[in-house]
Amino acid sequence: MFVALGLWGIWILMKWRELPTFSKAVYDSMREKKLLSDRVSQEDFKEIFIRTEAPLAASYRWGAALVSLLALPLLVMGFNSLWDLMWRMGGSVPGPMERGYMFNVFMTFVFVMGAVVLFLYAVTSHYYRNAPPSLKSEIRRLEGERE
Repeated sequence: MFVALGLWGIWILMKWRELPTFSKAVYDSMREKKLLSDRVSQEDFKEIFIRTEAPLAASYRWGAALVSLLALPLLVMGFNSLWDLMWRMGGSVPGPMERGYMFNVFMTFVFVMGAVVLFLYAVTSHYYRNAPPSLKSEIRRLEGERE
């Protein structure tokens, strides 16, 4: 899992690094097709292009995957320790069903799914609350400022 996550992180990093050169190609193409006025300089376009078209969502997902990969084993360990404590305090039954094995597995699954869903909800809502503006709106804003 760490290798796959590392490769994914390298791919995202490469996308971040190629943004400045790609922004130049997009700028030239938009100027050639007359989609961009002379009032927008290449430096301004590069800045807004990086701000609006960066792989920010992929970076958020990668960070969430890394946190999940590192935190979930610890959360499961903590949940099982708490489960054992509650099971023993409730009067454990000796033998093969001492921990309530099937029920423990099911509750661990429910706990993990709940933790993952809550974490992804928090990450996604944070991203969309702070989502970058569209390139079109930023170009309009720049063209309007220069009038």
